[in-house]
Amino acid sequence: MDTKDTKQKCAIIQSAGKHGRMFSGVLCICAMLCLSALSCATSPAAAAKKYEPVAGVITAVEKYGHLVTDVPFELLQAKGYEHGDIVKVNFENAYKFTAPIVKRYEVDKGKQLVRTEYADGKIAFCINYGNLAQESGLGVGDKFVLYMQDKGGYADDFEALDVTRTDNRADYSDDAAFANFREVTFNSAIMPRTLYRGSHPTKTRWPRAPYASALMEKAGIVTVINMSDSEEQLKNTYLAASNQYASAYYGKLTDAGNVLCLAMDMDFTGKAFTDNIIKALQFMISHKAPYYIHCNEGKDRTGFIFILLGALSGADEKAIYDDYMKSYENFYHLAAGSRKYDLILHKNAVPMLNWITMNRKDTAKAAEEFLIKNGMTENEVEALKAKLMPAK
Repeated sequence: MDTKDTKQKCAIIQSAGKHGRMFSGVLCICAMLCLSALSCATSPAAAAKKYEPVAGVITAVEKYGHLVTDVPFELLQAKGYEHGDIVKVNFENAYKFTAPIVKRYEVDKGKQLVRTEYADGKIAFCINYGNLAQESGLGVGDKFVLYMQDKGGYADDFEALDVTRTDNRADYSDDAAFANFREVTFNSAIMPRTLYRGSHPTKTRWPRAPYASALMEKAGIVTVINMSDSEEQLKNTYLAASNQYASAYYGKLTDAGNVLCLAMDMDFTGKAFTDNIIKALQFMISHKAPYYIHCNEGKDRTGFIFILLGALSGADEKAIYDDYMKSYENFYHLAAGSRKYDLILHKNAVPMLNWITMNRKDTAKAAEEFLIKNGMTENEVEALKAKLMPAK
């Protein structure tokens, strides 16, 4: 092969290499553009466009300020929405919020949510431990449009906090677990046969009620603090003959003037909530033990007052938290030390105790100061302690 042919072949090879590199570069650029387009197409904003907005109207305002709608959760599911999705809700009065779809209240205190349980399967807009109707100025008849914001954006958090209970007695170990009923002593910080808690003993559509009522009677309960109902609601609905779960024993205590109805909201940091806590404790001072304290499930509002009484009695934090979480063991079969157990403990009970004590180590002293700051006298605090705690 002569020198001329060699130079020509070398030039061809170099050219091919050069163009090969150029071709490879073009392929890389095309691939990057395709991946970029794919990324944009699968971004939360792009994914949200795939889901049809849902319009509706507020049909009722629950007593805690939750806004019930005319939209069944089944309709949302048919359109591709599900628990753990984050949605945006716009109202005709210009109020709007972004929040996850959850079953009950599986978000932090003060956060908005779209609830799917209760209200006969209709979705409701709520603030956990808050009053959305009051904050938003919304009411019956106000319209809204719900949009997908982030598909599955809250799915991991929802799964971690989601718990399930049944209304079937056979699914629980005994009557007390089913009714969430128990005596509380905080490891002897409270006198025996003095203080009890549990779920509602005479509520409509509440299969636990007869069990709670029977256990109350067996314990010889004399005084009741009802944190969930007004006196009118109790007498005209829950103790009415039309209620299949009406408790005759509870009715006798009511007729004797031994039941205090408080109709409390859920915001334990609010003044109205604290004022009602003080009324409850003053009622206990002027009435005899044994005491039974309940709300609906005997879990949240009841949980707060027992955290307060545990702190006041000088119980250690473990005993206080163990009692709070016993309701989750009873209702949902949660095991102590499980991920869900620990998450709920730190989202619910720990903030309650911190609110009372302001993170102080001397919880008994802090609880006393909490009570006095919010309306009790020193003499009343001492009288309450004498009612509940063993003599030293």
